[in-house]
Amino acid sequence: MSRSFAALVLLAALAALPSGCAFIAASQQQKAIDATCMISGSVSIAGKDSHPIVVVLVRREEGQERPWRVADYFVMDEPGRWAFGAPPGRFAVVAFQDRGRDLVYTPGEAYATAGADNPLACAAGGRFTDVAIAIPEKSAKPLSGTFDIPKLQRRDASGQFQATLGELTKVGEIAALTDKRFSQDNAEAGLWKPYDFLFDSGAGIYFLEPYDARRIPVLFVHGINGTPASFDYLVERLDRSRFQAWVYYYPSGAHLTTVADNLDQTMAKLQARYGFERFAVVAHSMGGLVSRGFVQRRAQGVRANAIPLFVTISTPWGGHKAAATGVKTAPVVVRVWEDMAPGSPYQKGLYSTPLPEVTKHHLLFSFKGVSGGESGDGAVSVASQLLPQAQRDAVKVYGFDENHMSVLRNPQVSLLVNQVLAETFH
Repeated sequence: MSRSFAALVLLAALAALPSGCAFIAASQQQKAIDATCMISGSVSIAGKDSHPIVVVLVRREEGQERPWRVADYFVMDEPGRWAFGAPPGRFAVVAFQDRGRDLVYTPGEAYATAGADNPLACAAGGRFTDVAIAIPEKSAKPLSGTFDIPKLQRRDASGQFQATLGELTKVGEIAALTDKRFSQDNAEAGLWKPYDFLFDSGAGIYFLEPYDARRIPVLFVHGINGTPASFDYLVERLDRSRFQAWVYYYPSGAHLTTVADNLDQTMAKLQARYGFERFAVVAHSMGGLVSRGFVQRRAQGVRANAIPLFVTISTPWGGHKAAATGVKTAPVVVRVWEDMAPGSPYQKGLYSTPLPEVTKHHLLFSFKGVSGGESGDGAVSVASQLLPQAQRDAVKVYGFDENHMSVLRNPQVSLLVNQVLAETFH
């Protein structure tokens, strides 16, 4: 990340406004996101079956040999709420109990549908918010086809606009940290053009090597204007004999609630696919805010004990004043600034409940520099990094005489990460 957090948000402030073209692009991106049709609802099951539930969004294709095409899917550990973002079109929803735990519908698995006979007509910006699906204990007859979720693939450019946001999320694709998708230019595009980012760079969780069931996953989550490559030093020095590094990539201009939800769903898909029970999370800067929201979401289901270790580095727990300036003065407001403004609803939600007791939070802060006239690391103030509500839930707090980015290349930080990993997963 070549620019500090403060510089990024101040681009929208009077002191450093971006060009008119940047604001026009941001405005177009927000309109594209607002045009997404949201389809959401709930799913219930008969009995007390503990198998995962897969909710599938299917699109009606008129005049085609196969009139229904799988568009997106949502994995649930237990009955509850689900949601999809979709382009305009006609849709139905199918939910089935994944008794084979393979994300594939097979005859004999109980299912239920909504909209199959009367498709949901999804217009730009439309909302279907209460689609209820009740899966019986046993279905009278099997579906006419199968749903092989892992085979979902991204289409070429001509069909991109038809794809749902969820379908474009990478789920365990292997990539190197040197991959051009993780470039600084693409990271900055994720701030100003989050919708294009989904098509051109690809949000999601990437593996750096093939999955290994013998090693514990360590999920790295970058900050605003960052990429997985921001963690190259820490990843290279990770104890690879016991741990495997995964990286989450997301457009940092999107609402943090959306990002946390996407991360939660992506990890749920990976857990359903591979069956691992525990993993660790290491987050930098704003990635800590994303990850705390993600930890809260994981704590709600049957996998509440999945995250015993949570490490955050230089996180603006109290937000950033420059974000509030951007919200007040910029011609176009990038959505994440609303969440980063001190006291935002997203931040309040993070601290309304403590972290799960099983999750041990190690809070690292940096203090080499000045941030907005306050003591800080050149990007985030110490006061924000050491917000009392965040310290309340931390098992230990560590300070480093580094700036906002150099802290990621500090040998002692690397040693500490490996030490707490070894202590947690002994």
